[in-house]
Amino acid sequence: MLKQHIGKTIGLFISQLVLLPEIMAMNGTIDLTQLHGTELYVVIGFYVFQTIIGIYFGNRYDRKACVKDLIYQLKSKDFAASTFEKIAALVDRDPDSRLTIYLLQTRKDSHPEQQTAFEQLLVAETRKSDIVSKWSNDQYLIIAVENAAKPSTMIERIKQSSPISFLVGYATYPVEGELLQQLLQVAKERMYATRTTK
Repeated sequence: MLKQHIGKTIGLFISQLVLLPEIMAMNGTIDLTQLHGTELYVVIGFYVFQTIIGIYFGNRYDRKACVKDLIYQLKSKDFAASTFEKIAALVDRDPDSRLTIYLLQTRKDSHPEQQTAFEQLLVAETRKSDIVSKWSNDQYLIIAVENAAKPSTMIERIKQSSPISFLVGYATYPVEGELLQQLLQVAKERMYATRTTK
């Protein structure tokens, strides 16, 4: 929770830190206890203004950090499963499109930092319209709408930049299945076939 508001927290802290020497300097020239009327309102207004400025810039930082986190955030398994039918329905209306699912499996003993870098790569090398999901601890699912006449180079790009080795299987909707589970089964069989032939 604190991570989401770290910018506002720091902004508020800095604004108060800057305000402290200002108050000390004013206290040396003005007796703050004797302030009243307009003078008191000016001092309070200045304090509130400076506090708002600190929170404002802190909030901007938090929003940028949040967007950065979302860029590298994988979708959940439930989200991918529930979205599949909607994407499939859109593909059914366009004869020039095809829907391909890719199932990627990494090594179970991969270093956590490499795994994180791999996840960031998956999101970076796919389009915003693609669904990239963490299917299990070491499996990732990509649901991609592609041009039926043009082979995708996405997996090749991922392989070239990947910090860890992985297996991949794929299946095409609706040729190899109309349900996600059917397509996953085809993709798994291809993936394991690739492993046994190496």
